[in-house]
Amino acid sequence: MENKLLDAFKKELWDIEQHWYLFIGLFDKPSRELRREKIYPSSPLLFDLIKLRFHDHIVLQLAKLLDPKETGNPRYGNTNLSLARLLHDLGPFPEDVQIQLDECVVAIDENKGPILEHRKKRIAHNDLANKLDRDLPNIKIAQITTILNNLETALNLMSSFKRGRVHQFFPDKVSDDMNPEHLIEIICAGRESLGV
Repeated sequence: MENKLLDAFKKELWDIEQHWYLFIGLFDKPSRELRREKIYPSSPLLFDLIKLRFHDHIVLQLAKLLDPKETGNPRYGNTNLSLARLLHDLGPFPEDVQIQLDECVVAIDENKGPILEHRKKRIAHNDLANKLDRDLPNIKIAQITTILNNLETALNLMSSFKRGRVHQFFPDKVSDDMNPEHLIEIICAGRESLGV
């Protein structure tokens, strides 16, 4: 059961990391000038929609990994695949591992507030107060990155303790079709060939 739990969490984290990598590659890494002059004019509505939905998807999936170990009535078995579930089911850990896991949890807790609030009031629910006031905190790129890095570290600590191995979440080199800059090059080349 421990291996299945670690593998399931690893898959969820891997998917979120890949989506985050693509999001950052498309909407943060290109220069502001390139985004304004080449990408957005290609289809402004499409890219705005993709940016918003992609961001919401990442926030929602990330928030799920930050859920408590169970939600609702425990008799119905509403257990969550979350960091809290892993810490509960795979523990206890040796003191040195536990200290590092506690540091990861503290870093996650310090950064997760806006993510959970967006999930609760905007993404997963149609909160009336939010619709009227639109007063949600911004989610900073550094907050998502910090949480992802600490989830990686926590998973690697637990996996190393239980299975004697760690996971590499980002290959050093990715193929062109997985590289967001490749899509930007295609868009730019297409616009150029059309004389746009």
